[in-house]
Amino acid sequence: MLKKILLNGKRIPVPVPIKTLSEAIAWVEKHLLRPDHMITRIQLNGDELEVGGPFPATVLQDEADLRLKIDSPTDICVQTIDALRNLASVISRNLKPIAVQLWEHKGNRLPLEAKTVMEDIGLMVELFDHVLVLVDKKVDTTNALDLQQKIRKASALLQIALQQTDFKGVARVLLNQLETPVIDLSSELSSLEKSVFEIQADRHLEKRQAKIG
Repeated sequence: MLKKILLNGKRIPVPVPIKTLSEAIAWVEKHLLRPDHMITRIQLNGDELEVGGPFPATVLQDEADLRLKIDSPTDICVQTIDALRNLASVISRNLKPIAVQLWEHKGNRLPLEAKTVMEDIGLMVELFDHVLVLVDKKVDTTNALDLQQKIRKASALLQIALQQTDFKGVARVLLNQLETPVIDLSSELSSLEKSVFEIQADRHLEKRQAKIG
């Protein structure tokens, strides 16, 4: 039976009989998980497992190495915002040089530097979608949604130009349709992050007042 769990890098003894991974997850969720947190990573004996299961029904041995990562939705949201903001900054710095390179490019294959930027743009679109799912419903996302629409449209036009090997068309999209919303995205993400922290602070204050009351 399981003897210990590594929770966010901290060794936690297991004082009750636990035979399976499902029982271990249930025990952690009941006794160690705060209401505003969730399990975001499960690793058993070096193997990554899907957080939502299904979990193997095999009996856990005493020496089983179970490692769990716990985060709050707010922490995950802030981490994703930071990653997206850093990525947007990198992309915005590279757009003009890549656009110039593509405008002057004579070959039929996308230059390696440009390919990297295109991959970063695709990742930016995915992270942006993820941020808007994670952000608290009380946060005003009107401006962010507008930027998301512009960036998605530009990304779609990029794909069309790339499929046609129209590198001058790619350069035009980068400068005329993508550059401004990407630059605006960094400041908008800072505003979103500030709102997330303010709402979190308000909730903590409400909880303290409720305990006092």
